[in-house]
Order: sequence, then C-alpha cells, then structure tokens
Amino acid sequence: MMTIDTLGMAKIKHLQQIHDLKSYRNACRVVKQLSPYLHETFFEKEKVVYLNKEGCDLIGSKKEVKKTSLIEHTLLANEAYLYFGCPMDWKREYVLEEKQKVSGLQLGGLKLASKKIVADAVFSKDGYKYLIEIDNTRKMADNQRKIETYLEMLRPSHKLFIFTKTEDRKRKFEKWLKGRGEVLIFKGLG
Repeated sequence: MMTIDTLGMAKIKHLQQIHDLKSYRNACRVVKQLSPYLHETFFEKEKVVYLNKEGCDLIGSKKEVKKTSLIEHTLLANEAYLYFGCPMDWKREYVLEEKQKVSGLQLGGLKLASKKIVADAVFSKDGYKYLIEIDNTRKMADNQRKIETYLEMLRPSHKLFIFTKTEDRKRKFEKWLKGRGEVLIFKGLG
C-alpha cells in the first residue's frame, strides 16, 4: 500500500514489476487481498488502483487521491519511476522556486517576486537532483514557456528529463533544451 501511496495510482503491471510478483495473475491475487483499502477504476482496459480513505488511514497517509482526468499523466509518471529503477526518495509535484533579488533594497512588508516551476517528480542520485517532466497533453506553446523557465532556473546540480509520447514532440523539446536536458519517448521505455 505504501507503493500505491507513493505512485498515487498504479496499474497492476506496475505493482507486479516493482514488487517482483512474478505473474500478472499473482499480482491480481495480491491486489484483491488489499481491496478493502483500494478504489479501482480502468484506464485503457487496464485496472488501476488507488488508496481509499481506509487505506490512507491504515498507513497514515495524508494524500487524498481522486479519480480525475489526470489518470494518464499519473500512470505515465509511474513509467518514469520504473525507468529510473524506483528511486527511494521519489516525490511527485516538486516545487523549484527562486527568489528574485532587488538590488540592495529592503522592501518593508512587500513580498519579493519569485520564479517558480513545478516538476512532475524529483529524486536524488549521485549528488544530482533529477527533475522529471511528463508531457502528454499540454499545448506545445505552454511546454516551450515551461522549458524556458526551467533553463533559467536549472543549476549544475540538476538534471532534467522530459518524457513525451511522439518523435515530433521529442524533437521540439530537444531544440528548446539546447543540450541541457534529456528527452525520452514512452513507447521506448517498456
């Protein structure tokens, strides 16, 4: 259940891979035993599970997951999680913020402007902070603005990975990134 909490929502095949549950049938049996603590839905003919209130209470989770239009985005993020070998410190919705400096002035009571971007996920490895972006439905003009913000905020300790669905989108991302990140296509991951 902790894995489901970490992922938000999970396909049976995700749980099968993560926990080495051997066969799909065995994974279904294990998930069935957890059914009092899970909600179930289907996405593209595959069963998807997420914790219900009882499941959250049992493991002490404060996350409340609801069935929304973001199911595909969540499941694609899980593919990235699996791609990187299930990092222990994987966190969803990571806020990267940079306060804007005002040249030597102290502004009493006024808030300083800040740049902020929300990465879909983050984890640490080899002294780097890996920032993960999942692209599935956002308009490319919006994606370009987000990449521009990333490029302004990326530090040497950051590595940016973008996961997308088509070769055309991959080419556009690579052009905008100017070599400062890596773009992968989902179909080539599994």
